[in-house]
Amino acid sequence: MPMFELKMPKLGESVTEGTIGKWLKQPGDTVEKYDLLVEVQTDKVNTEIPSPVAGTLKDVMVKEGDTVPIGTLLATFETADAGATTTTPAEAPAAGASGAAAPSAQPANSAPPAASPSLSSPPAPQQPSAQTAPPPQSPPAAPAPAQGSSPSVATAAPASSNADIRATPVVRKLAAESGVDLSQVRGTGLGGRVSRQDVEQYVAQQQRPPTQSRPAAASAQPGPAQPAPAEPPSQDELVPLTQMRKAIANAMVLSKTTIPHAAAMVEVDWTNVARFRESVREQFKGREGYELTYLPFAMKAVCIALRRNPLVNAQWTDKGVVKLRTISLGVAISLGDDGLVVPVVKNADELSITGLARAVRDLATRARSKKLTIPDFEGGTFTVNNGGTLGTYLSYPIVNPGQAAIMTTEAIGKRVVALDDDTIGIRTMGNMVLSFDHRIMDGATAAAFLRDVKAWIQGVDPSNIALS
Repeated sequence: MPMFELKMPKLGESVTEGTIGKWLKQPGDTVEKYDLLVEVQTDKVNTEIPSPVAGTLKDVMVKEGDTVPIGTLLATFETADAGATTTTPAEAPAAGASGAAAPSAQPANSAPPAASPSLSSPPAPQQPSAQTAPPPQSPPAAPAPAQGSSPSVATAAPASSNADIRATPVVRKLAAESGVDLSQVRGTGLGGRVSRQDVEQYVAQQQRPPTQSRPAAASAQPGPAQPAPAEPPSQDELVPLTQMRKAIANAMVLSKTTIPHAAAMVEVDWTNVARFRESVREQFKGREGYELTYLPFAMKAVCIALRRNPLVNAQWTDKGVVKLRTISLGVAISLGDDGLVVPVVKNADELSITGLARAVRDLATRARSKKLTIPDFEGGTFTVNNGGTLGTYLSYPIVNPGQAAIMTTEAIGKRVVALDDDTIGIRTMGNMVLSFDHRIMDGATAAAFLRDVKAWIQGVDPSNIALS
């Protein structure tokens, strides 16, 4: 019977490796062509790889959780198609990024990738040493579940009880180290997924003494009253590196070790924009279904300023500085403690305020539901960050490698300011910070760019600016 080899496909121009998240089929399973076989996680996206052939899955060569380079043999098949190619090309197409797949009978350490940022591959903290957990000796006030009665026994939960539980590999590892049967843990995540917090809370409940221990009055010694015993010190926590965190770390180290950073800041009067937003608030929300934020205005101003200052929309090479004709803006989107992603709004200079708002909304929605694809991250020429939504007034962003600069908009709010006519007024103000590659441009170029950004924003006329 002909054999077919499935290799790790090339998942994007800049992607060199992938991590096996979960095998959706097991050795011996019959597979139809285009059936989803395996979930693969990269530093940017989660992808499901379909089967290029019909047949029987014979051997799985890479375990769940392992990271392997492009071209690595993943599995072999027995196929009745004598004309089937014996190996898959490195460029084999993969299914679009998705959320959680329907669970099937899998090994205990298998899991689908997280469907939302708060649940995606959470780090597994180290648990207290087995020898430090005192065995329960006093009679409990209420019976505790059998599997949690002795938290000091750090043995893995049986595979048969955990195989169908929705949880990521690191959560399963945490459960195994803690001696927790995942079937006894109530999952609070999407679709009943068990998160790291669920396991930690379960372990804490099982390790809590049956009764609140207090020094017995009979054992007290004569003398001055002793202070209550201090709470035990919290345990240090080792947070394993996710693929995303590794990628962020590598990019930031590359940036700071190869790019001589400098920065400039301006204060911007957003009052006209604030008035315009208020004038179209109900119209825009009724049509689009969400609020019009300040970010699309900042992006529009950036596009105009980049045209006037082409060195800011450039790239450093050993042969010289390349001025890029296309203006495509990367937008930093936070995924909480899991990191951040910087998908790209292609040809941003061709979009209206509404077009930019729609593009950002689409990218943010898909980023937080793990549905971005590799092309969403390609082609960025300049990056915009919006840290001010968290209240920052001054930050120092790091330039995205391959670009010349990154700009962040800080918190925007009402302040008392001195006006040009020497009166005092209340204006809507906010800072903007530009970090730039000093090899490509000098401070004067950076300042001119910020000046143009500021001038466009402050010059917005609510009476004649159009949303589309």
